[in-house]
Amino acid sequence: MEQSSINLNEITEGAAYQAIETAIIQYFQVRDCIVNFDTQSACILFDPVVHRRWIARFNGHIDSCDSKDIPISVPLRRLPPQIKQMTRPILENLMGGQESLESYLKWKPLERKIVPGTITEVHHTHYKISLKGETGRLDTRDAIKRENYSLGKTHLFHVKRVRMDGENVRIHLSRRSKSLPEFVLSSKFPKYRFKCYRRLPGIKSWIRTTAPRFRWSLFFSKEIRQSLAGEYLQFYS
Repeated sequence: MEQSSINLNEITEGAAYQAIETAIIQYFQVRDCIVNFDTQSACILFDPVVHRRWIARFNGHIDSCDSKDIPISVPLRRLPPQIKQMTRPILENLMGGQESLESYLKWKPLERKIVPGTITEVHHTHYKISLKGETGRLDTRDAIKRENYSLGKTHLFHVKRVRMDGENVRIHLSRRSKSLPEFVLSSKFPKYRFKCYRRLPGIKSWIRTTAPRFRWSLFFSKEIRQSLAGEYLQFYS
């Protein structure tokens, strides 16, 4: 029988990451966080209005008063003790679903990467996307309004985040990331570097490239533009 490529230590570490992140999200009622065992810290996205008290406690001041979340790095030792208490039952539950954990550990490193997927379900608020061995979710706010998302249609997707929800792996996808035009162009022309520094999804992308100007005409092919919802590409050296 073939051995699994994921050993027990990897499963335990992956479960620990997910358990702590889940406990932090539930305790603070925040949208997201990322735990780093190497630095013994957690980067937590705090709402500048709802979480003013916690921002003041961990950061001492608020740099912004707009509606955007503020990422703050918090040492694990400074987290409220209740989070440790919440982590234990979450970890025990996660360790009970080894198959789901293996899937989580497979997809977690793919966060912020580009993957292909095929649309299998269309709903009012989201789409279900068939990935290799898993199902992803594309919320309408992460889609491009003018793009066709009919059943069976295949697109490239940016993996926004990967989370465990009970015994299920939740893979959240996006078509609006600046990484998409970079990936499409780099895949077709690996000799050159591309950096998208601004994007209006489905309308226009502003891209810096190491390619000489006489090569830029190659980047306007129908295939490339179709993979990016037909948006116009503006190049700079």
